[in-house]
Amino acid sequence: MHRNLTLQFWIFLLVMGTCIAERAEKLPEATDMTPSKLANFYVKAEEYGNAWPDSLKLVANLIASEGYRIHDKTALVRGERYRALALWRLGSHSEAMKAAIKALSSAEKWKLTSEIPDIYAVIGNLHKEKANYKMAFEAVGKGMQAAKSIGDTAGIIYMIRLKAMFTQGLGAQENDTAMIHRSLDMHLEGLKLAEASPRFERNRIAYYNNIAQVLVKRKEADKALFYVTKGIDLAKKYNQLLSLTYSYTWLSQIYLQQNETGKARTYLLKALRITQELKNPFREMEVNRYIYQALKPTNDYRATLAAYTRYIDIRDSLRVLDNVRQIGELQVQYEADKKDQQIASLGTINEVKTREIAWITVGLAVFLVVSLFMIFQYRTIARSNRILEENNRKINEQSEQMKLLMKELHHRVKNNLQIVSNLLSLQSNRLTDEDAKQSIKTGQQRIEAMSLIHKSLYNQENVNMVDMREYLTNLVESVMQSFGFSEERFRLILQVDVQELDIDLAMPLGLIVNEWITNSFKHAYQHVRHPELTLKLEMNDAIQLEISDNGRGMDMKLWERPGGSFGIKLIKVLSRQIDGQCTVAVDSGTRFTLEIPLPQLREAG
Repeated sequence: MHRNLTLQFWIFLLVMGTCIAERAEKLPEATDMTPSKLANFYVKAEEYGNAWPDSLKLVANLIASEGYRIHDKTALVRGERYRALALWRLGSHSEAMKAAIKALSSAEKWKLTSEIPDIYAVIGNLHKEKANYKMAFEAVGKGMQAAKSIGDTAGIIYMIRLKAMFTQGLGAQENDTAMIHRSLDMHLEGLKLAEASPRFERNRIAYYNNIAQVLVKRKEADKALFYVTKGIDLAKKYNQLLSLTYSYTWLSQIYLQQNETGKARTYLLKALRITQELKNPFREMEVNRYIYQALKPTNDYRATLAAYTRYIDIRDSLRVLDNVRQIGELQVQYEADKKDQQIASLGTINEVKTREIAWITVGLAVFLVVSLFMIFQYRTIARSNRILEENNRKINEQSEQMKLLMKELHHRVKNNLQIVSNLLSLQSNRLTDEDAKQSIKTGQQRIEAMSLIHKSLYNQENVNMVDMREYLTNLVESVMQSFGFSEERFRLILQVDVQELDIDLAMPLGLIVNEWITNSFKHAYQHVRHPELTLKLEMNDAIQLEISDNGRGMDMKLWERPGGSFGIKLIKVLSRQIDGQCTVAVDSGTRFTLEIPLPQLREAG
């Protein structure tokens, strides 16, 4: 063993001597070839801006790397801004905001005023994605101020469009028709500025599409057709394929208003083919949703269901899958640039090579002494660590595999329940008997109650515990909307103090809630001017569920009768299943109470 150590030592000395000799040679100086390279990267970044976010992310890294190598502050800021834009398109909003704030901080510190409007545009869009319109408008205002301070007309045009788009989105969210009309006036103001010079012709495409969208919603088909045609012409001229998909979408909506379903379907399919060519899953998901909405009133159930299923699959898969792009040439270029940067960083070694050789010699002697002392202990410890690491790795792999399998199971169950619900919906459209339609609708609501459980489990880390506040809120609002009640004419009070429950308890509890509130919406609110429903879920010594309404009051004979309706039977059976005690009281409405003892909770857990 000592012989092997001696041999290793001499080999080590030989290798280090060779390295020292190589490092002592004169290294080549870094050549300044970056301006044209950066210009090429900027062109690529603009090309990938909306259509290829993962490729944009790579180009952003290349720009930042080159900027760091040559100390180009503009390149560093633009690289971070493009990175924020790519992360936004990829759905990583939190990371995108961090990158945008970093770019803004650097631009302000280095007084790169020309970069600030585009950075605020990214920040504003990120706030809009979270429906935080207050912060979105603040960002646009600051971006507008920066653009005006440097006379950036293109930036001013962009900021006007963003403000108009945010106003339109807020108006749609708050159902404020006046605000939507005001957004149209803002779009027309910005378009007038964009049409003032041929230099801004490309900026007009988004304006034409946004104006057409507002006019479609206002059902002004002729005016909408005028703008969408202009948008199509310019999108083709500048090869703006992603913008072309929006133009085709609004054109299809115009044809739908004119009852020309065939033409609408043709342009939606054109938009779908373009999104598939661009490999843009977000836009493909949106187009599939419009196809589903366009085909739903028709008798083409197969195509309708296919579009809806594709929309659901893409929407769900975007949460767990990363986009993959073929970037061969740029990847090779990136690796070459990394090597160039490493070579350039070694340029200063020539100035201190003699001193470094001396220190390396001393270091080798110290290293040899320490190595001989430590090598025996290291081998023993390393052997034990390898065994421990292997065991831990196997345990972690099994745990991750089980978690992924459970998520996939909930995902598939949820999708299958959704498909069953849609099949029932399509079938009910062909029925004429109202009792049969009502029975199918009740069945859909029970399926929806179970589907929401699996949807909640799929979207969280713990695949066995259900977020009760989120689940009951979605369930009650879904049933309320299915009976035609809106938040404006119905008072809904939800007090859910129980954070999470095991699925074995949450499933029957959800079905009980579904059955009782369905009965309330059916029978309680006839001739009630201000209907309201209160749902409380608390846990003290036991779990207590209370549902009360201000309706005409339930006939207690129906509750106490041994036979009863199917819904009442189901409530009583499910209550017994979880060892719960349920009671009903009539006083200015009907109050249903269910109490589940704590030992049952421990068994369910």
